Amino acid sequence: MSGDGAPPQQPPWGGANGTGGSQQPAQPGGPVVPSQPGPPWGGPSTVRPGAPYPQPPRAQLPGSRSPQAAALRSRRLRRRALLLLLPIPLLIAALVLGTKLAFLPVIASMGSDRYDAGDHSGAADLFDLQKTMNVVDPWKAWFNTGTARHRTGDDYTAISDLHRAYDLAEGEEPMVRCRIQINLSIAYETSGDYEKTTADDYMAQKKALEEALAARAAGEDYEASVIDPYGDGNELTPEQVQDDATTWYSFAERSFATAEQVRGWPGCEDQSEQEKEQNEQSVQRLQDKQQQAKDAQPQEPQDPQEGEEQEQEQEQDQTEEERAEAERQEKLQEQNSEARDDEDQSQQEYRNYYGGDEPAGGTGEEQGGGGSAKNW
Repeated sequence: MSGDGAPPQQPPWGGANGTGGSQQPAQPGGPVVPSQPGPPWGGPSTVRPGAPYPQPPRAQLPGSRSPQAAALRSRRLRRRALLLLLPIPLLIAALVLGTKLAFLPVIASMGSDRYDAGDHSGAADLFDLQKTMNVVDPWKAWFNTGTARHRTGDDYTAISDLHRAYDLAEGEEPMVRCRIQINLSIAYETSGDYEKTTADDYMAQKKALEEALAARAAGEDYEASVIDPYGDGNELTPEQVQDDATTWYSFAERSFATAEQVRGWPGCEDQSEQEKEQNEQSVQRLQDKQQQAKDAQPQEPQDPQEGEEQEQEQEQDQTEEERAEAERQEKLQEQNSEARDDEDQSQQEYRNYYGGDEPAGGTGEEQGGGGSAKNW
């Protein structure tokens, strides 16, 4: 009993009735402290009043994992996420490709409409959109673009695109490649026309420059911009302008020759008679233009001293030829003289032996024999 006569209170975790463990004697004059069973993971078997309840180690808490298991699970989750993300670029590419293929006929139709309407530049821009990610007849995009670029006057880009179309159409029917190479030949021809026109302009500039220089030398009025086009004191010379003209004439000659060569590529063997005739006419026209560009190239001015040296070389060559001819004639005369002497001696021997002239059959060599003919 306590000091006030009341019975001792049972603690909340049980008392001495066997539910909470056995009691331990308290300190003299203090309350009885019941014993507390130790936790299953070990630890003190008693808890002092007011002390915090001991907690188990974190690694042993229910539902927790070891560091190795956690790292393994993290790697597994990352791998799973990667596997889920890998198809995304493929799906995007397939979506873009499908969309592009679906719009290709629309783009082609719009480009054809602009081409027919005379908007060749706009048509070329639309056809150019067909070049990327085009797995169905890719040569068509390059052929259409090159043809449209040619109609805009951009023959250099047209030639490049048509060459690409010809390479991509390697497995197509011969008439497909024939159509490409005809347009390619036309592009080369128009390019040569432009280059020859540029060369003609340089020759006209050279003539105007020579006239202006002559007028200035004579003290007459002349156009100063012809001699000094930029007004910076750097005057042109006829030789410089002539070199530019020669360069452009050589470009034109090469373009015409290439256009003729393209016409002869394999692929157009199955043309109709009318198409073959047109092709022959085109080849003849290209040959004529090539010759004109070659003939229009100005000749380089000849150095007088170099001309004298060439004349001396020609005279020397002519003298050597004359000397060789004289020696040859002299040898022939000697051989003829010896032959006549032999013939006279033979006839004299014949007359002395037979007492008459040689028969009308001639010598034995003319009859096919090996010696003198003798009529026995």
